[in-house]
Amino acid sequence: MKINSAAGIGLQFALSLAVMVACSASSAETPEIQQRVPAVRCPASDQTGPVNTQTGESLSTPAEHTLAEQLAYYKAENSPGVYAPKGWSCLAWNGLNGSILVVTPKRIAPPYFPLPVVTGPAVIVQSSDAGSSGRFHVAIVAAQLFPLTGNEIITRVRQEHLISDSSFDAESYPDDQLRYLSDRFVEYTTPPNRTGLGTDSMFEASNLPIKGLTILHLEADLDSVIEVRVRLPLALSAVSDAIMQLEAACVQLPRGCRGVQ
Repeated sequence: MKINSAAGIGLQFALSLAVMVACSASSAETPEIQQRVPAVRCPASDQTGPVNTQTGESLSTPAEHTLAEQLAYYKAENSPGVYAPKGWSCLAWNGLNGSILVVTPKRIAPPYFPLPVVTGPAVIVQSSDAGSSGRFHVAIVAAQLFPLTGNEIITRVRQEHLISDSSFDAESYPDDQLRYLSDRFVEYTTPPNRTGLGTDSMFEASNLPIKGLTILHLEADLDSVIEVRVRLPLALSAVSDAIMQLEAACVQLPRGCRGVQ
């Protein structure tokens, strides 16, 4: 992995977070930056029958007008929401270990189990909870990316002896480019046609890069990991950058951007 750090990164994203929260205020206070994007309700993979994806709701979004016009906010029951290109299709998986929400240009066809491989463009948000079987993934991610900050959850899961110690060995992804935003928050890029953090979930390597965010939440009652992965066509590179900036703020909020209306 190539790890980069720069002075002021934490401040930069703290300011981004502050802007996101501020945009929940009235339009009279921040008319110059407040845009609204449509909210889309996503069906669950085990849902039967028709689903009304149009909620009639919208979300305050600190993005340039031209970019906001190309975005929507996709959300599902029991899952973090995520920004993605407007007009795409979405599907959610929920389980005891957490949730996954996938947004793709076209509808993902069944079967939905096991999880399908995504070979093309998509935006994926994954949440893993340490309160149940998701603790294994949380501990493994912590060992891979945040071994000092996540030492308590790593040690606790190791001592259960339910998964092998080798599971906690950090994967070697020499082509990945990492930038730590804090001691529990990292941004990365997995280059085209390479395996890395970007392909650790549903993505298969392709001729497009994968941009990602991983944050470890250490709460008194429940530790968790939230992971966002973005792979868009090169023609949508500005949209991809906007999504990464918005999600960098969203994943730091207690309820994500679901709480910003």
